[in-house]
Amino acid sequence: MTSLADTPGASPALALLRDAYGTRLTRPGRRPDHSIQVAELLVASGASPRVVVAGLLHDLLEDTDVTSSELRRVCGNGVGGLVEALTQDSSIPIYRRRKAALRARIVATGRDAAVISLADKLAKLQGLSTPPRKRKLRHYRATLHEVDSHYGPTALGRQLGAELERFGWPPR
Repeated sequence: MTSLADTPGASPALALLRDAYGTRLTRPGRRPDHSIQVAELLVASGASPRVVVAGLLHDLLEDTDVTSSELRRVCGNGVGGLVEALTQDSSIPIYRRRKAALRARIVATGRDAAVISLADKLAKLQGLSTPPRKRKLRHYRATLHEVDSHYGPTALGRQLGAELERFGWPPR
């Protein structure tokens, strides 16, 4: 597997992604470009097709009106379960608590969810010329720390660490 196009299961996932972001978007300003970048990072890291497809769809439940059952019907239970684990609980109103709950669920779900989470954060930071908000950087650093603590260092984690350092995080 050398590209997203060569990834088994990517075609129906891309069709669902394009339909959802084209006609079923519930969070204004969202575009599928970020999701494609996450999937490409996962392909480059040698992730399995299931992980690549879940990375491609990781924001789908948060950003669109696609349901978990629809996602599972199109892409299978494995992909659906990973995407659900990567979806934050919007019923938790306090950012810090919501993100802590998300990190705990990702780590509890397993290495595959953890790797997708690292690719997500790396994709968000790459190419930025100005740093994101400090609370986001704190969340990204905490995610990296928790993933490394549970599963050991990864190439994506090292890249994320370098991006965080580029923005001076953690502060000295």
